[in-house]
Amino acid sequence: MGGERGERREERKRSSSFQKRRKKRGKKVNLFFLQPLLQPSSGLPVWQARSDFLSALSSSQTTILVGETGSGKTTQIAQFVADAGFARPATAMVAVTQPRRVAAMSVARRVADEMDVTLGDQVGYSIRFEECSGPKTVIKFMTDGMLLREAMTDPLLSRYSVIILDEAHERTLATDVLFGLLKGVLARRAELKMVVMSATLEAEKFQVRGGGGWVFLRVFSFLPSIFFFVIISLLTLLLLSPLPRPTTNRATSRTPR
Repeated sequence: MGGERGERREERKRSSSFQKRRKKRGKKVNLFFLQPLLQPSSGLPVWQARSDFLSALSSSQTTILVGETGSGKTTQIAQFVADAGFARPATAMVAVTQPRRVAAMSVARRVADEMDVTLGDQVGYSIRFEECSGPKTVIKFMTDGMLLREAMTDPLLSRYSVIILDEAHERTLATDVLFGLLKGVLARRAELKMVVMSATLEAEKFQVRGGGGWVFLRVFSFLPSIFFFVIISLLTLLLLSPLPRPTTNRATSRTPR
């Protein structure tokens, strides 16, 4: 019985219809339309404002950076600060706050991949019940609640040289408390830098709250081009995918005599 099944299977593989389906299934699709989305990080819009941002960070203690979604501010600004020499391992780190723990972990993993380093070494993160950093850590992503917890034991936040508050427009309770806390820390530590990043932010209100001396920068994104390539890719995939064949009922109905 088993031998007959094996022979039938071999005959089916040798059939022309099976070979045609196998070639069609293994056919590769040319994704040329996705090449603009796979460009390196240096093509992000935030790189156009890199020199302006670094000069503003050097001249002012606090910088407001408003960039639309997709401009690359979350992943690139911390690397700009570290590459410019504003940070040192363990003693003068760059702290980047995120409102959610999932965002802190995913962004830290993305930045570690871009810098070609091991996660937890030069780039780490700190969330509730999990610490992934070491003595060589330069950039540290964390939730705003974890930074508040560190401020309870270290009121001056002496381990950090630059503190980046990302997604400030969400205005969580921890973010508002951090604004008031950092205002006092900045007055006591002249070497400390703070960067406030957001997608949509009323900069005038934050300048009044900070008491002046704030530098405001705006980075424009390229969302229309991203949406264009995504739509083109979806339409191309739909056109290249074969249509399902309609199933026909082969059972013949018997007519009563």
